[in-house]
Amino acid sequence: MVIAIFSGIWQLLPQPGGDYATYLITYVLTFVLFVLIWMFLGQRYQLYMWLREAEKATFRLEAMAKKSREILVSTIREVGKPNSDPFDEVNKFMDFFVIEPVERDPFGVLKRLEHLLDVEREKFKDVVAKIAPKASNEDRANLEALFAATHAVNYIYKVVRHYTILGKKTKSMLVIMQIVYNIPLIMKMAEAYFNALDPFAKGKPIGDSVGPLVAAKLMKGYPCKGVGDEMVVAEVPFEGRLLVVVKADGPGGRVGKPGEAVAKLAQQYKEKLKRIITVDAAVKMEGENSGQIAEGVGAAIGDPGPEKYKIEQVALELGVGLDAIIVKQGFDEALSVMRKEIADAAEKAVESVKKVVREKVVEGGVAIVAGIGNTVGVGNG
Repeated sequence: MVIAIFSGIWQLLPQPGGDYATYLITYVLTFVLFVLIWMFLGQRYQLYMWLREAEKATFRLEAMAKKSREILVSTIREVGKPNSDPFDEVNKFMDFFVIEPVERDPFGVLKRLEHLLDVEREKFKDVVAKIAPKASNEDRANLEALFAATHAVNYIYKVVRHYTILGKKTKSMLVIMQIVYNIPLIMKMAEAYFNALDPFAKGKPIGDSVGPLVAAKLMKGYPCKGVGDEMVVAEVPFEGRLLVVVKADGPGGRVGKPGEAVAKLAQQYKEKLKRIITVDAAVKMEGENSGQIAEGVGAAIGDPGPEKYKIEQVALELGVGLDAIIVKQGFDEALSVMRKEIADAAEKAVESVKKVVREKVVEGGVAIVAGIGNTVGVGNG
């Protein structure tokens, strides 16, 4: 466009052959005028284009937020049979927030964070119990996850709307630039949470369920019992060794407190415990294949900190090695219905677990295997 405008101006200039000095002066003045106009109007034009792009994203996010609330309300009416319309309660809960603990005094920050996370979970449970009184325990767990996904979509929409309106008010390129340059990633994240609504509403496994799926495959055919908060465990004999397999209680949409469960089991089996193995989904890098298995060391768990800390701490106290097995997938895949590549990778992850046990655990020893992730759609074996 700039070249076209400049070419048009060039055609209007006096051409060589007449007074060359007049031609040169006219050319220089026109060029300077063009640069000055572009300096003042170019930024305005760029700001206008950015605002249009931000507004388009805001409209899309508004539609997604509205649709997500409709899906949540519809699911509540279907499985919860509420006595009154839950729409107002759902809208009210969309403004729910959690204030992170003070970090300037780091002593005990993880315990304070864990306490706040426990209170947050109780808040979700209380709201679901209030507006879906006739829902089963598994349906309530799915509704809690559905609430979380809806809340995430609504929060992303509000943040983008905030910066878009602020950019229009201030006419500041720096303000609107913060959103526009991140819109592709923001929309990808919002769409991932939006796509999670259907599996949570219908109890289908998602990509993040691959860790619990591996655990369920290992504990298949063996009795389970509760351990800790919303967690189950099964003792599985394996080639002269004992696998203590733990996962969140399914098939409702739960993640439980795996760190607490692992720490408790580690103390119980500490005389013979040789290894703690965690299996979880992990975000792949661009260019990597979905379902790719990778092995490493450490605690493969993506919580804010408290549960991971418990696993690391008990491993340190008992001098037990930590092995991590991850199944790579995209962020959007982790929150959408489990793809075939991820489901097939679960069987490969089971073989990876067995390989680690054979190499690291002597006969007669014990290994704790924790399937980390949301167990929606995945039963207990």
